Formats: sequence, C-alpha cells, structure tokens
Amino acid sequence: MRKSKLKGVTAAVGLLAAATLVLTGCTATTSATSADSSKTVHLTFTNWDGGMQTVVDEWNKANPKIQVKLIKPAGTGYTLYNKLITNNKAGTNPDVTEVEYQALPALISNKVVISLDKYLPDLSKNFSASALAQVQFQGKTYGVPQNACPMVFFYRKDVFDKLGLSAPATWADYAKAAAVIHAADPAQQIGNFTAADPGWFAGLAQQAGANWWTTKGTTWTVGINDAATVKVADYWEGLINQGLVNPEPNWSAQWNTDMNSGALVGWVGAQWGPNQLPSIAKDTAGKWEAAPLPAWTAGDKTVGIWGGETEAVTANSKYPEQAAKFVNWMNGSTAGINSLIKNVQVFPASTPGQALPALKTPPPFMSNQPDYNAVMAESAKNVRTFQIWGPNANVTFDSYSNAFASALQNKTSLSAALTTMQNATVSDMKKIGFKVNG
Repeated sequence: MRKSKLKGVTAAVGLLAAATLVLTGCTATTSATSADSSKTVHLTFTNWDGGMQTVVDEWNKANPKIQVKLIKPAGTGYTLYNKLITNNKAGTNPDVTEVEYQALPALISNKVVISLDKYLPDLSKNFSASALAQVQFQGKTYGVPQNACPMVFFYRKDVFDKLGLSAPATWADYAKAAAVIHAADPAQQIGNFTAADPGWFAGLAQQAGANWWTTKGTTWTVGINDAATVKVADYWEGLINQGLVNPEPNWSAQWNTDMNSGALVGWVGAQWGPNQLPSIAKDTAGKWEAAPLPAWTAGDKTVGIWGGETEAVTANSKYPEQAAKFVNWMNGSTAGINSLIKNVQVFPASTPGQALPALKTPPPFMSNQPDYNAVMAESAKNVRTFQIWGPNANVTFDSYSNAFASALQNKTSLSAALTTMQNATVSDMKKIGFKVNG
C-alpha cells in the first residue's frame, strides 16, 4: 500500500539541532570513488513501501555488478529522518534513502544527502519543472522525483447523479453542491475538513497561491498566515459552521465508517486515493469517480500536491555514482517505472512515465472510470507547489495538527490557528539559528 500521505506528524526532538544555517553549499564531502568495474558494488537502500523488494530484485537481476539490499526502516517519516541525521556523523547511513518532499530541506541542511548534478545532469528531459522543484534547492538537485500526487476530488457519482449534480468545477460550486446534498438528506455531507493531515491543507494552500517559505540569499521569509492561506481557512470554516462539511479527521474510525456507509459522499484527496479506499470504504467500490480539484477561479486548472517522495543518495555512500544510477533507473527508466507502477502502485513523476501502457488500466477500486490515470496525468501538468519547503516542516506540520484540532474543538477561528503555526515555525527557525523574516 502506497504511503504517500502523512497520518499526522510527530515532531522529532532535535531534528535540526545541527542544521547548517543556510541551504547554500550544503553538499557534503564524500569519500566515494568510482568502483573497480571488475568488482561488484553493494548498495543499501532504506524504503518503507510495500512491494519495493520486487523492484529491487528486478534491478539486481539486470545489474549483477551493482547489487542493492533493501532495508525496511524501524520507523517512517520524521522518525526515520531524525535517525538519518543522527547516524550521518557516525557514517552509518544507507547509500540511498526514501524521503518525502517536505522533509528533504532538513536533510540537505544537515548534510545528510548530496547533490546528484554531477551524476545525473539531464533530469529536465524526463521531469517537469514543478516535479524537479520538489528536489532542487539553490540551483542543485538532491533527488530524483518518484511520484506525482496532485490533489483531486473523489465523489459518489451515484449520489450526485440522483441529485442532478455534476462534479464541482469551482469551490463556489462545491459549496452549492454541499448545500444541495445536505438539504436532500441531513445525514449526508459532501466531505470533511481534517486537522490530522497538514500535507492536505498545505496542498490546498498551494493551489490558492501560497508560499509558506521563500529564501533570498541567507534569509528566509515565512508566510504561513498569508492572504492566500487565510482565504482557504476562511472558506472551510464557513462550510463547517454551516454544517455542510464534517470536521471528522481522515483515517479515524468514524471517518472510515462514514465513507463506507455513504454519510460522506465526497473526499478532497490525492492521486493515491484508490490505494487507500479499499480499506476505508470497501462496500462502495465502483461508486466513486475522480474529478479535477475545484478551482478558485473558473477555468483555472492549478492544483496543489498532497504527499510524494524522492530517493536521495546519502553523504555516507562510498559509491554515489552507482547509487545515483540505481535511483535514476527506478524513477526515470521505462523498466523501473513499470515495476513501481505494478508493485508499489506509484503514479510516476516522470512525464514519459505517465504515458506508459501500464497506466491505461485504472486502479481496481476505480475500475468504473477507465480514464482515471488520464485525469491524474492532466492534473499533474497543472501542479503548483511552494517555491521551497522549509527546513523545519515537521514543526509546522505538528503545529497545524495541534492548532487546528484545538480550533475545531473550541469553535475558534481557523485563521487564528494559522498565526499559531506561523509563530511556532518562525520561533523554531530562529532558535536553531536561521535568519528569518516573518
């Protein structure tokens, strides 16, 4: 099962304690040398995705001189990243590691991962600018994007058809549909607002034009409570106050029940949704369709992302050239991408990969929508992300979960919760030595 999302984030104590104060020039010096071509190179690869062993096995079969050993980490997300930072000084990190996009700056600033420009200078041939933006910092590339996770709207087509509704093209349409659905059956709602998923809200803010972090020289600017993000928060607060959406968080037992029973007839999700829905709403297979995310302005196709990962080569690797070759095969070659699609249910970030025949067949849960992956590919073309993720996104994400959960419980302003996030993020960055405006 693809884990491209965050089911809450636990702040890793001391994650950035040793952070370099700017990201410029953070490529670590490595003792790596080109391997003797007559010898077999052995690489280690940390990854938590189910099905990845088969991908690695296919590489090993085709590349007898570069053998990869898959290591399943004891923890995922920031539990893993904190361990990578700690182990970096001891030189015990794997050659290659999985990293979620929003966590990459923390590993760069701590010199855990290295630039791949020397080994992979032509990634722009296969990846869009928006995909590469997730792995590029200060003009250097620190990973090969693996998956694209554009946000989309899943809806119960049977319910919408019965009420004469179409998939909402705009957020104004979404609000109107929400009112019609709830009026027709007070037990039904169009969807939910989740305080358990900061990445979900970040993607909505991206679509609206937000940039939570920007840099100029050695100075960071933080704008989590900017006008674009406040607009998003105010919109959802209005729907919550009217009872048109449910404040039940994603992944809770009640949310699962409501999705399966039909109490919730829509979900603002992301491309990987069909990988999760079978365990959430198993009785509703064949009843859902995916549509582009509603727009703020009619005709605007811009969407944000929710989730996504890259593979990065660590500073501890003795064989960075071979490690980069493996990473590029997995995420940039037809054979590697086909294996990821089949075994890990990845929707590739690679532009040519999105046109592979393997994606002509929709996910089993969405078998009633033959053009599912075509919808995803079109949405992926219109992705807008933050200019850069902050070096302490874990603190920001933790603050979101706490502040928004409190606001929902106490029925206080969601935009005020954004100010809490802003203050927590800026305070932490200053504490660990970053120069910050905002």
